[in-house]
Amino acid sequence: MSIACVKIPHLPLQCAVARAPELRSKLVIIYHGEEARPVVLDASPDAHLRRGTSLIRAMSQHPEAAVIRADEAVYDARWHDVVENLLNVSDRVEDAARGCAFVAIDGLSELYGSQDQTVALLSETTTKHGFESLIGVAPGRFPAYCAAIRAQPYKPISLPSSRTAVREFLAPMPVDILPLDTRAIELMHDFALDTMGDLAAQSVSALQAQLGPDGRRAWELVNGIDPTRLNTIERLQTIIDTLQFPWPVASMDALSFGIRTLLDRAFTSVQRIDKAVGRMDLTCEMSDSEHWNYTHVFKEPTDSAMLAHSVVMTYVETVVQSDASPIRSPIEAISVQLARLGPARAEQSGLWNEHEKGDLDTALRQLSAQLNTKLNTKMSTNMTSSPIKTVVDVEPWSRIPERRQALAEVTSR
Repeated sequence: MSIACVKIPHLPLQCAVARAPELRSKLVIIYHGEEARPVVLDASPDAHLRRGTSLIRAMSQHPEAAVIRADEAVYDARWHDVVENLLNVSDRVEDAARGCAFVAIDGLSELYGSQDQTVALLSETTTKHGFESLIGVAPGRFPAYCAAIRAQPYKPISLPSSRTAVREFLAPMPVDILPLDTRAIELMHDFALDTMGDLAAQSVSALQAQLGPDGRRAWELVNGIDPTRLNTIERLQTIIDTLQFPWPVASMDALSFGIRTLLDRAFTSVQRIDKAVGRMDLTCEMSDSEHWNYTHVFKEPTDSAMLAHSVVMTYVETVVQSDASPIRSPIEAISVQLARLGPARAEQSGLWNEHEKGDLDTALRQLSAQLNTKLNTKMSTNMTSSPIKTVVDVEPWSRIPERRQALAEVTSR
């Protein structure tokens, strides 16, 4: 099977540079993790920093570097767009990790003209999203990955189907690349087996005696034997809906109502097929023919239109109050695309069953009547509302805490 490995090196860094081109000439460190112990997620190649390095240590080595907090939702969204475009070239794609995908391309030469044309199409899927990618083609998953990491942008490497040729290509590469656990790699170095060529020269029985199943697996890989099948992904469903306003709206209340109406309608379709949403793309068309877009990747898939509305309005209120607000004129239409539809999230059952809810309602009515009677007697006033209150969401997206929630009467069903 001919497999192409599409790898985008330093994807977070490329995203950061695309957002702020002035970073291209600077040393950049991108970090993530807990505020108390942040670690390096990505960095400029010249920094020679490993992923997971303490941010404090990285900054001590490169005090002149520009330090940026990672926006992993954006990285995931950009990578998702690339994978979707790879699926336009081949329906057999494995999303191995953010920035690395494997594509089965055997049989596509008749469709696109040749293998080189197919590889060129794969390269275009990343280029049009602003990424520089590395592409390697080989008769197996592992050699394709090795070819990709030795390739250069816009210069893919294609290995012949001969196992001898593959073994010779892999020979100078370090054994650290092998997909084995750290202990197995350390044992190889202890035996002075530092390159794949050193490993290929050993007998499979000797390696298996020292490393167990990892020894045989390593011997097969360095000799160009990798029958691993791709764990292909299914083409993702999407739900698209649009709302056209009767006239351009400029007030926050009208926009909020329109967005809520649109999301209610779209999420009804999601609930009808018993799915949950992983990503939401919202687009607003303004009266001056300009558009502004908002993309949100949910940490946990959701089927709640209320949650999605709260997320959108939090963003809208934030950008409207900024000096660089993208909303510069009244809005004529809004559209939403719900993607990454998967199994609906599990929900915990209610605390009370229907019978117990009835008992609770009765108790609330009795307690309310008793409290009203006592207070009326004591204060000689008529109380028209129940003294039993509950907290309800009013504007959970608001930046003003007092506007997010309010007290409301607890009433029976």
